[in-house]
Amino acid sequence: MFQKGMASVHDLFSGPEELEDENHARSLLKELKVLYDSEQLFDVIIEVIPSFDRYSFGPDRGKLFRCNRNVLAAASPYFKSMFTGGLYESKQKQVTIHDVDTESMALIIDYCYTGKVTVSESNVQPLYAAANMLQLEYIRQACISFMTRRMDLSNCAGILKFADAFDSQELKSKALAFIARNFRHLYQNNEELMDLNLNQIKEVLLLSNLDVESERKVFFFAVRWIESNVEERSVCSPEVFKCIRWHSFGDDGKEYVEELLRSKSLIRKHCQDFIEDMLTAKFDNLEGTKRIGMLAEEMVIFFGHPKEPFLCYNPYFGHVFAMPSPLNTLTHSRNCTSSAVCVSTDNDLYLAAQPSKQLWVYNAVINTWQQLPDRLLARDGMDIGYLNGFIYIMGGRDPFTGVKIKDVECYNIRKNQWKLVAELPHTLYAFELIALDGYLYAVSSKRMLRFDPDRNCWVNCASLKCNEFREACVFNGEIYCICDMPVVKVYNPASGEWRRICDIPVDGNTEHVQIVTCNNKCLLITTTTPQWKRNRITVHEYDIKCDEWVSVGTMLGLLHYDSHFICLSALVYPCNLQTGKNFLSEDLDVHSESSGNWDFEDLSDDDSESYSSSSLSEDRD
Repeated sequence: MFQKGMASVHDLFSGPEELEDENHARSLLKELKVLYDSEQLFDVIIEVIPSFDRYSFGPDRGKLFRCNRNVLAAASPYFKSMFTGGLYESKQKQVTIHDVDTESMALIIDYCYTGKVTVSESNVQPLYAAANMLQLEYIRQACISFMTRRMDLSNCAGILKFADAFDSQELKSKALAFIARNFRHLYQNNEELMDLNLNQIKEVLLLSNLDVESERKVFFFAVRWIESNVEERSVCSPEVFKCIRWHSFGDDGKEYVEELLRSKSLIRKHCQDFIEDMLTAKFDNLEGTKRIGMLAEEMVIFFGHPKEPFLCYNPYFGHVFAMPSPLNTLTHSRNCTSSAVCVSTDNDLYLAAQPSKQLWVYNAVINTWQQLPDRLLARDGMDIGYLNGFIYIMGGRDPFTGVKIKDVECYNIRKNQWKLVAELPHTLYAFELIALDGYLYAVSSKRMLRFDPDRNCWVNCASLKCNEFREACVFNGEIYCICDMPVVKVYNPASGEWRRICDIPVDGNTEHVQIVTCNNKCLLITTTTPQWKRNRITVHEYDIKCDEWVSVGTMLGLLHYDSHFICLSALVYPCNLQTGKNFLSEDLDVHSESSGNWDFEDLSDDDSESYSSSSLSEDRD
């Protein structure tokens, strides 16, 4: 039976066609900008009368801007309300705007016509103030992002005060987070923090995530703030000292406080009885919570297969914790087979996926990874290093063509940008990047190159002259390298020479070795594999005086972990991590399994390769 009324195939394709010019919107804005620049066909004049406060550019007598109402109204809710809401200004040919400096208004009007805005350290705060008033959310967020990236020890207090002045909770929380994380560098010498008002200083003192190893330093900081304006602030001493966690002072806390306040009679006058009560009762309004910095622990971190958690291990106390990996979703889509990792001087972990272009940074305080802008090049067999606020990635091959890469990528952490810097004079594949004394060293079996960031150039240094390069680390101001097993050589940058030290304790059963500096000690980590997917981990410490490797006396037992892990050390917060005990076992039963076991059945050969930060194949130029 045929259905009646159905259109034929021909009819389905008949009739008018609707076409769209994809470049129309961009071309239209471009032409409107040309008309604006030439002051043609404008229908409103914006007169700007700036204010003279700390966020203005200084001498500024105002300016007239000839614009189009429809463009301004389409870009800004403020102008839309002004021109379409029946207000007095909607009928005027000239509109006056107060409290906006002329340079910020020029940038904002350019944005309305082009969608682009230029943010700099000199204009970011007045630009934010103008965008906040004119309800331009994109510019507000751009300014917040800029100030967050450029935040440092010298401006964090100023940014906190700025955020408070404009009630920007997002920027304020980021400023407080920065102060908390860097408190151990700020509490003693930073003068900007002394200008915070009472509410702001209390917010800082109440932070649980202050990265400080002793509550006494928090108290010292509070006393400094009061002393900086003692006549006015001594009255509020009890209110400030209520933010101190007195239970953390210990048994000799009373003596410490009395010694610190011995010559500060005005402060003692207002708070002596209060402090006595606090120290006697060990009262704390946060029920004994310690600052997160007091719980920090420098640990050796094992980076294994990218789809599994990373393990944090303290070989002296046997503590084992699991850190989440950011790469598990990438692994499922076959975009990642290995990773390269480095740690900054601020204990930020940076992880680069191979062969994809992803770069991640780990926030230890909240135990999360943040993805950064993609790298410029995809690589296999590369390594990554940190030096003076920059991340460098180099070496390896193009994963599609197999061609070795000489280009060196550089990521500016503050500016959130990638650039290419001086390329390598030689290709590198089986190598390691080491940062020492303001230089980057690329060490391989055949050669060692040194990068000078101030001159943006590479120079050749004395080579290892070995057949095989394994691992390297910095210890005691020198570079320690494991080369032809069990040989260890040490490079002294001052003399430019290598020397040989005591061989590492390995035998024919040793499967894997790593060398890492942790808690100012040089540690050797070796593995044997008594069972499939189970590794016996042994840790030795180098005694520099006796020139020998000494067992630390602890072993992890059987570790259910990838046998080709890489190691580095960093400060972590165990209170934020999950236990790693499920990766450990003393049971030698070959039939026992664990949630930490690897499943290699669904992995390709590429997935089963070494997961060190640099491949161990030959370096052929």
